[in-house]
Amino acid sequence: MPPGVIGLVAASSVEWAGATAVLPVLPLFIRHGGASYALIGVVMGAFLAASFLVQYPLGRLSDRLGRRPPLVLSLVGYALTTLAFVLPVSPAVYILLRALQGAAAGTVQVVGLAMIADLVPADRRGRAYGLLNGSQFGGMVIGPLAGALLYGLQPRLVFVASAAAALVAAATVGVTVPAGRPAARPAAPAPTRPDAGLRRRVVRGVLVVSAGTGLLIGVYDADWSLLLRSKGAPPWEVGLSFTLFALPLVLASWPAGWLADHRDRRWLGGLATLAGCACAAVYPFLPGPPYLMALGVVEATATAIGVPAVLSLLMDAVGGGGAGRAQGLAGSAQTGAAAVGATLGGLLFGVGPWAPFVGAAAVVTAMTATLPHLWGSARRFARTEASRAS
Repeated sequence: MPPGVIGLVAASSVEWAGATAVLPVLPLFIRHGGASYALIGVVMGAFLAASFLVQYPLGRLSDRLGRRPPLVLSLVGYALTTLAFVLPVSPAVYILLRALQGAAAGTVQVVGLAMIADLVPADRRGRAYGLLNGSQFGGMVIGPLAGALLYGLQPRLVFVASAAAALVAAATVGVTVPAGRPAARPAAPAPTRPDAGLRRRVVRGVLVVSAGTGLLIGVYDADWSLLLRSKGAPPWEVGLSFTLFALPLVLASWPAGWLADHRDRRWLGGLATLAGCACAAVYPFLPGPPYLMALGVVEATATAIGVPAVLSLLMDAVGGGGAGRAQGLAGSAQTGAAAVGATLGGLLFGVGPWAPFVGAAAVVTAMTATLPHLWGSARRFARTEASRAS
């Protein structure tokens, strides 16, 4: 792998360790400060809404200006905003702070994904995305449990540690990621009208998967910790659940990338999404935290298989020149849906712990049912690309 990819992978691992240290304890921190369930949903949704607003324009801007400046500036901004959580403020102020975090994190995610397309040939992108995905969840193996332990000592220590991790990631990116605009690629032959139509359908299918995944993520952001607490889990066990979820994502990342490069990416992405829906619908009805964690391992394995397949399918459809714009579009679809999921998840949890999980699973299953129509022609698209390359 190119040095820039290795640097991005290392920075992502550190940054995710810090960011996910906050994730399982933030709803508890806000709740302890007097926030209602509805306000918790708004705070968690603010992160995702802000990410939604910035991902497309900043992804597109990085196509013109280069990847390193937005990566470094966003990581530094994330660190400063995270430190602000240690200040004694009212719960409503957390909406603004979480939104600023979301804008920074959304930029880092989209620009990093686009940089993979800049530096890695198309036939190896599945493995590169698998490696990046594995590094991110490698950080998640450490972060949530460490955050829960720090929270038990002193809640504000979690935010200091998260900010420090973001600064280390910024320094790593500044040293390793190439400066300047993305490398120019030879212009591809102008597609025929049918080829352009096939590409659009592939992209629409990716957007459906991204939005469905985002809706589930939003519900988990707002309600997972609360669900475990409702079943008697202490804070350290909540953190452990995130760690156990991340382990299969790390272990399966490289094999999943290989599968994405050698098998039908449509099936991998679609079945992984349906598996996530099935798990979401079952979680609230399990009798205790150990059962939820065990099922989380199953869901994590499916997620690890689906992510590199969908990302590679998107890059196949758009080519390298518009990588930032395409990743921004997919990222916006995911985070916009996640913002809706987090906001509604907080409201629905007050109705019953089952409501947000079952509701999101039903909606995403219906969305996934459109994929045979959208991706049914993706095999023809792949054959068109293969014949063009030969």
